[in-house]
Amino acid sequence: DIEQERLRDMDANGVDMHLLGLTAPGVQMFEAGLATELARVSNDSLAGIVRRHPRRFAALGTFAPQDPAAAVREIERGVRELRLNGFIINSHTNNEYLDQQKFWPILEALEALGAPLYIHPRAPSDGMAAPFRDYRMEAAVWGYGMETGTHAVRLMLSGALDRFEKLKVVIGHMGEGIPFWLWRLDYMGNPARGRSPQKLKPSEYFRRNFAITTSGVEDPLAL
Repeated sequence: DIEQERLRDMDANGVDMHLLGLTAPGVQMFEAGLATELARVSNDSLAGIVRRHPRRFAALGTFAPQDPAAAVREIERGVRELRLNGFIINSHTNNEYLDQQKFWPILEALEALGAPLYIHPRAPSDGMAAPFRDYRMEAAVWGYGMETGTHAVRLMLSGALDRFEKLKVVIGHMGEGIPFWLWRLDYMGNPARGRSPQKLKPSEYFRRNFAITTSGVEDPLAL
């Protein structure tokens, strides 16, 4: 449907280019070996589409954080061989987040290659999920933003962004609420308080390391 139906829709609506990527559930739902292979297949497919239509499509690759060493190899292949524009993952993996040091080789590779990472939402991890299951709150109405915003704040407060100062992270939906919370994050998460190991205020990391998209928030006041 990408090279047939989608191109027709793009032409009909005056859209020059689409950025393609594998979103939820992605490969993070699978055992590490299978997930790594599926990431490779997906990346090859996306790169092929971009090669055939370089003025119409760009692509973000994916990788399997379940195996950090294999993820690093796929990141390197994706940039050096496939010429992908960056990478996308669906937030937590097996209820774990990228601030944990087991995943730091992934952050190191992304930074070294200048490859941005888009953190796409998914439903809250098991440790925070129960209150979201009523009223379908785990999905886009509330849970996605809370979960992905939590992931971003963990990166800010963990010290990971002191180690990887040039890492670029993208989050969507008007920044998953974080821009509206920056004053309070700085006030309560100031490193001078000694509650968390980071060196800078959260807003300093947010301005230096993060980009946001306005997707899914069509509110002029929020913009």
